[in-house]
Amino acid sequence: MMGNSSNGGLALRTGRNLLLTDIKHYSGTWLHYEAAGEKKLLDGVFWFMNRAEENRIVYSDQARGNQLCCIDLGTYVSQVLVDQPAYGVIVHGDWIYYLNETDHAIYRCSLSGKDKSRIVDDRVEAFLIDQERIYYTTQQGIRSCSLIGRDRELVAEDQAVHMLRIGDKLVYANKKQHYLLTFLNLHTGTTEQDGAIVPNSLNSDGRYLYCANRSNEMTIYRMDPETGHKIRICGESADYLHIMEDMIYFCSRREWYRMSLSGGQAFKIEGSER
Repeated sequence: MMGNSSNGGLALRTGRNLLLTDIKHYSGTWLHYEAAGEKKLLDGVFWFMNRAEENRIVYSDQARGNQLCCIDLGTYVSQVLVDQPAYGVIVHGDWIYYLNETDHAIYRCSLSGKDKSRIVDDRVEAFLIDQERIYYTTQQGIRSCSLIGRDRELVAEDQAVHMLRIGDKLVYANKKQHYLLTFLNLHTGTTEQDGAIVPNSLNSDGRYLYCANRSNEMTIYRMDPETGHKIRICGESADYLHIMEDMIYFCSRREWYRMSLSGGQAFKIEGSER
């Protein structure tokens, strides 16, 4: 749940319904009415889905040149909020934050798409929001700033990929260290690496880390960040790890599966592609 956006934001729950983007044929985005056992194919290839209001979803639409859009799931009416190619979209409070794929700066706008402003001028590769701070990575290192771009500071000289925060630590694949899983203590500034984990996809339920490990055929591992104990919980080759409630959703060979966070049998989600 903490890293769904950094993993593409391709799966989202809205009550008892499930949204899944078809990334096998790119035919659209499936809305599964699980209680009724029905589904509907929505127009648009949704990336970085965020729930903004009860029936309103904000996303980047690959079918519209990655424009920042929203859709009302009650009426199925969609609209363009910002005519810019948006990446890494995050809804935080009353604001939408995103990377502009043209200049790679961080912008924000209101939930209606108004009051757009540029928050970070640097060429940003990825970012996350934790409470009142934005953490973002550039070629010069990991930096942070306030939600309006002030109080900027250098956090570390590493280049981070698949970055998230758990407690007092930033966790990421370290580009400067062969993409090894790295833990950065935000209080001391010290880092630790796990030489057995090279995350291709990284997520957390708030307690454990879950990753598709490039060091072991992209199979899924669960790790306790406090003790360092890790275990392989799924032998399937996986990508795009999403966590919702007590389940992990992932793609294998471009098809969607789900599995308990404790591991075990992974089940294919039928009808998640045309």
